[in-house]
Amino acid sequence: MMQKMESNDNGFTGLWSNASQLECGTIFLNPTLADDLFFNKLTNVTCTSEKMIAESMDQFQKNHSAPYIYSLNYPELEEYLKSKGFVYHDTQHVLKKSTLPSMKRTATKITHDTISLWTEIFCEAYDCPGWAEPVSSILKNSISSAEYYVDESSSSCMALYEKNSILGLYCLGTIPSKRKQGSAASLIDFALHEVNSRNLDFLMLETYERDNLSKFYSNLGFESIYSKNVFTI
Repeated sequence: MMQKMESNDNGFTGLWSNASQLECGTIFLNPTLADDLFFNKLTNVTCTSEKMIAESMDQFQKNHSAPYIYSLNYPELEEYLKSKGFVYHDTQHVLKKSTLPSMKRTATKITHDTISLWTEIFCEAYDCPGWAEPVSSILKNSISSAEYYVDESSSSCMALYEKNSILGLYCLGTIPSKRKQGSAASLIDFALHEVNSRNLDFLMLETYERDNLSKFYSNLGFESIYSKNVFTI
């Protein structure tokens, strides 16, 4: 299950960032979204190669991005990173849910003509107005591989990515003035009905410890499957 969930994550990230295989890991980089710890990362690390870490650092530097390295149940890697001056930055929790909510919600699917709407909501939700142009470009290039939705009130946005019989939910965000009104939860409910209608195994999503949303997702019935520690320097 973990491997399939990681593959879903990598598949979606690869739509937003350029992926490169290193000696024993995968690096994702997008210079237009520099310093974002989801879209710029070294992940899938399976060894403690000094050469690979040095190569990844060089690529992060050329990308003008802070280096984010993800550790999945790999204490040896974490100790190695600490010995090289890296420090713990955050923990990414990977969650899943398959229980169908009683009420079926509706959502508006984004088309090429409405990309600007999704982009506007996303950039306001994540406080990144300077990303509007690159995000719009990413959607234009990926809209045939991923699905993008907004809720009925145009307050929240999300992306859905199907792979390995799993529906991954990404980029869930709500504009600040409309938070705590149920719009994000309605999108999650919509996604769960999509899981059911497509006969998929479950809905997965990821959240960072610093965002303090674990309780929110737990209250919605999500189960924590595993987590990844993120290191930077």
